[in-house]
Amino acid sequence: MKWRIPVNPERWQRLKEIFDAALDKTDSERTAFLDEACQSDPELRREVESLLKSQGSDSFLEKPAYEAVPELFENETEGISIGRQLGAYIITGKIGQGGMGIVYLARDTKLDRPVALKMLAPKYTRDLPQRERLKREARAAARLSHPGIATIYSLEEFGDDLCMISEYVPGSTIHQILSGNRLPFSQVLDIAIQIAEALAAAHEQGIVHRDLKPENVIRTDSGSVKILDFGLARVEPREGAISNPRLTQTGAFLGTPAYASPEQLLGSEVDRNTDIFSFGIMLYEMAAGKHPFGASDSMSTIARILEAEVDDLSKINPEISKDFSRIVRKCLRKVPTDRYKNTRDLLAELKRLLNSREADVVEPQQSPFWWWQFHQAVAGFGYYGMLYPMWWVREDLAHKQMRGTEGSLLFFLALVAVGVAANLRLHLWFTSRFYISELAEQRGKTARWIYCADWLFALTLAVTAIRIYEIHAIIATLLMSVAIGSLVAFTLIEPTTAKAALDKPDHR
Repeated sequence: MKWRIPVNPERWQRLKEIFDAALDKTDSERTAFLDEACQSDPELRREVESLLKSQGSDSFLEKPAYEAVPELFENETEGISIGRQLGAYIITGKIGQGGMGIVYLARDTKLDRPVALKMLAPKYTRDLPQRERLKREARAAARLSHPGIATIYSLEEFGDDLCMISEYVPGSTIHQILSGNRLPFSQVLDIAIQIAEALAAAHEQGIVHRDLKPENVIRTDSGSVKILDFGLARVEPREGAISNPRLTQTGAFLGTPAYASPEQLLGSEVDRNTDIFSFGIMLYEMAAGKHPFGASDSMSTIARILEAEVDDLSKINPEISKDFSRIVRKCLRKVPTDRYKNTRDLLAELKRLLNSREADVVEPQQSPFWWWQFHQAVAGFGYYGMLYPMWWVREDLAHKQMRGTEGSLLFFLALVAVGVAANLRLHLWFTSRFYISELAEQRGKTARWIYCADWLFALTLAVTAIRIYEIHAIIATLLMSVAIGSLVAFTLIEPTTAKAALDKPDHR
């Protein structure tokens, strides 16, 4: 959703005057005053009343609208026609437009690659000292090297125009992915951790984004996430270093109002805590499918950012845990120092939450892998169980006008088969439970041994069943049934279950 305040500078000034005058009125006088001042403009009255609910917000009204909220007005940058060439870059399309300028898709003719070319608005480049500060901060941001941050290639000057050339990242923005819907919690966590990792890397180098929002984060088809527009970030001085003048000083606004922090809207000092607040809004929006401070109009949205507390996410979306809701609420604290001490701590919390969710996932009993494990355990102990009837009929075979050694020989063959097949199957079951990373290797080593032992076991039971049928028909039937069942199991059933359970990389 695009949050824009539908005013012009004159309307902003009128809003400010009515707001200031209303503050001096008592509650009983205020209603009559607003009736008269806004009698022909109910929208204006609603905007004033929204701001009156947040009386601490008057300081951000002290600056003109074009300075406080630059995205309210048309961008001053003139468009570039498709096909035009600027230096080594040929414009091939338009990507988007924001408060800082227009972004084009271009082709770098020297390196034959697509790039994003951002032509900065003249209001940020016409003043020479400000232009130099912008170039200095862009050069500092260009030193960022992280897979989650779009790389800045260069800062080019074409006449009076200043253009930032950066990596073109194909994919969908989080704004496009959301489209008014919430995301599955597993996807929210994945995106959140990737963004937090990129932010932590930037913050540790003293770079603050200041305009983090769904439109500035892209998710590629492979699932990787990249933050855009770091080239206009604020550079914090390193501890003990002398601070250089910045592009925007305290009291100025740079960003998108609906994703700005309270201190940003109030024109106070901005640091990494601002990014954490904006990140919190994104987390809430991804998990709930709506903006945490969304209101009927954009002025009310700003007022809610300044004063309102967010709802418990776990009550809005049953899939959301209370821990995640707590993390979001901490990101959205009004006082910067009440948020996370640093982004690395926030990232650690998100990763702990992910690990705890993975630990809570119990493999369902009906899963192919569970059935494979169950088969190995039952077959192993079942084989040992069949040694008892084989031992019991051993003496009977000696009295059926046969050599006295026949029963012992068949029992010995069964014992060998069970010793190999049962032990190796139980070995695989144990490996699958406690050393799963070695399971594939152990299966390869034991497969032929188990196969031969299974055949020997089935044949021994069948021969014994035939030989004792006239003496013990019931026992013979039992032995023959087990022999046939074992034969069917290890030749037909087990290969299929093993393929379903073990030929997937995620069976663990």
